[in-house]
Amino acid sequence: MLRIKKNKPAVSAETRSFRAVRRLNLNRTYVPIKIGVVTGYILLAMLSASTSMFGILVGAMVRIAGF
Repeated sequence: MLRIKKNKPAVSAETRSFRAVRRLNLNRTYVPIKIGVVTGYILLAMLSASTSMFGILVGAMVRIAGF
């Protein structure tokens, strides 16, 4: 028969086992990139500008094609 150790924290139903958490940390499918706030805004502006340029290009091609 197993005895419960004194001062041991209660195990919650939501908590994942240590082994599962460790496995997720070791075998990550992605690596989070830590960038600053300013860098994030610069990247967002570059993405927005390139998307706008692509839209203008497609619009011009459609206009030239006569649609």
